[in-house]
Amino acid sequence: MTQQHGEQRWIAHALPIRTGRVLLLHRNPHGELGDLWDIPGGSVGPGETPAQTARREVNEETGLDVMVADELTHFVGPDGDGDGGSDIHTVTFVCFENALDRDVSLTTAEHYEYGWMTYAEAVHIPLVWHVRRTLDHAESLGLLS
Repeated sequence: MTQQHGEQRWIAHALPIRTGRVLLLHRNPHGELGDLWDIPGGSVGPGETPAQTARREVNEETGLDVMVADELTHFVGPDGDGDGGSDIHTVTFVCFENALDRDVSLTTAEHYEYGWMTYAEAVHIPLVWHVRRTLDHAESLGLLS
């Protein structure tokens, strides 16, 4: 799915939901998108579908095992690499935990804290742009009630 030298680049995310709350990850202030709150996600690898990437990224970044459900949002815009000839697709899937008794375990230096937040709590913290739009959409569908 990833075409680094073509016109398309895909980033897949998951929106883990637990009893009306979403899992948000606080990005390391010294890294990319520093000090913003994000959701698990990353680049779609060779031979992967975006849904497979979303599931893998949740596990790699949080230690949770999830079931990926429907695509929730899909945004397309110019890639920020400066060449002007490619698009980046940011796609997010709803997901639910396979085992409700597992604790989140942040496994990379990319994030330093996490929180399970309601929509009302989440909209008052600094969010990555696509996360806010995704939360707004999830709330409008009644997924966060």
